[in-house]
Amino acid sequence: MKKKTSRKRSLKKKIKSVTKRWRPLLVISTIALFIGIATFFISLFVRGYRPDLKSKTIFPTGLLAANSIPKGALVYINNKLVTVTDDTINLTPGDYNIRLLKDGYFPWEKKITIKKEVVYQTNAYLFRTAPDLKPLTTTGAINPALSPDGLRIVYSVASASAHSKNGVWVSELNSNGFPIRSSTSKQLTRNTAAIDWSKAKFIWSPKGEKILALFGPLDSPTAAYLLSPEEFTPSDQLRDVGFQLPSLLNQWLEERNKNLREKIAKLPPQWQEIATQSAALITFSPHRKKFFYLATQETTLPDDLLPHPPARSTQPEERNIKPGRIYVYNLKEDTNFFIIEGEKIGLDWKKFVSSKNQESQPTLKDQLEKYLATTQFPLYWLATNSHLIFIENNQIKVVETDGTNKQTLFAGSFINGYVFPSPDGTSLIVLTSMHPHLPPNLYQVKIR
Repeated sequence: MKKKTSRKRSLKKKIKSVTKRWRPLLVISTIALFIGIATFFISLFVRGYRPDLKSKTIFPTGLLAANSIPKGALVYINNKLVTVTDDTINLTPGDYNIRLLKDGYFPWEKKITIKKEVVYQTNAYLFRTAPDLKPLTTTGAINPALSPDGLRIVYSVASASAHSKNGVWVSELNSNGFPIRSSTSKQLTRNTAAIDWSKAKFIWSPKGEKILALFGPLDSPTAAYLLSPEEFTPSDQLRDVGFQLPSLLNQWLEERNKNLREKIAKLPPQWQEIATQSAALITFSPHRKKFFYLATQETTLPDDLLPHPPARSTQPEERNIKPGRIYVYNLKEDTNFFIIEGEKIGLDWKKFVSSKNQESQPTLKDQLEKYLATTQFPLYWLATNSHLIFIENNQIKVVETDGTNKQTLFAGSFINGYVFPSPDGTSLIVLTSMHPHLPPNLYQVKIR
């Protein structure tokens, strides 16, 4: 009896010893198992899975990240108010109509497709319905031209109270686009008895190092001068470079084309062929992940040129390219969207086809028109990288690069052809006059 009791005690001691020895491992294993299970369910939750208490199962959802600039816009999903930006909403896979509303701003609306485990971001920029209008110049601004980097504007003045102020001026735009201050404006040269700079058309060199002031018609200029945007040039140092125009324009065109070829060389092989044979006026966005182009012949853009990200745009594309249309191609998503017919903004695509196939020596007018077409294009990127600015029916329009949310930003009086975006994309710069008997000035139109 004593032996049995002793054996039991010995067995208990062994069990207790083993339990004591393995207890930390059991605790750690239990914790690890709990963490693993919790992590699994958290990952499911983050990926958009939600429990269905009735069926006692989980079902997949997608995420709508409703964000806007500025924040605080009301978010309507299928005409039902759900939340305000910025917020994230779980939605079952399917098609939805998303509408963002904020007082004082144009509504933003888009039909989207929600996919399971994918986050769709609205990334909505809201534009003011009543933009501010502020003068940037007060002595007049004639024939302004924006520099290639979008940071300077050259123009002439002919009505300053002090005669010495009449001449050519260049103004620098701050990084935020406002204002053009007197401290950032400088005179490049003055009017003389022989030269009235208000009659000149200004053309920037490809890198903005020089400004060509051209007098007379394009087919037979009467005079041409080169100015430096960095310093004042006295009238006695001015030299007519009209005889150098053909070689100068060839040099500038080649410099511009070389820069474009370097960018095109980074595109997929099929796109390189299309860009050189079926497109013109290719212009990259500020971050170089998108570009717009004018189609010059009918062609088809193959599917799956590049790997598609999960959160790719769900807007309808147009990959059967038609001549005369302007498109935007997104290098990140491999999407191609129709924006507008070129003729609606004054572009004749046939001219670009003839210039490509031209074998005879181009005339000076041909050279000038070709260079101006690549530098003073009636379509501008906004700094958002998601919007284009253009003039249609004497109104300033904006459209997203997927062809949606086309809106009229400014329908007031302005001189057609002189509309420039500010460096930060919050404003437009227009040339207009507030009085019929006063010279036009540059004004800032605050749109965001």
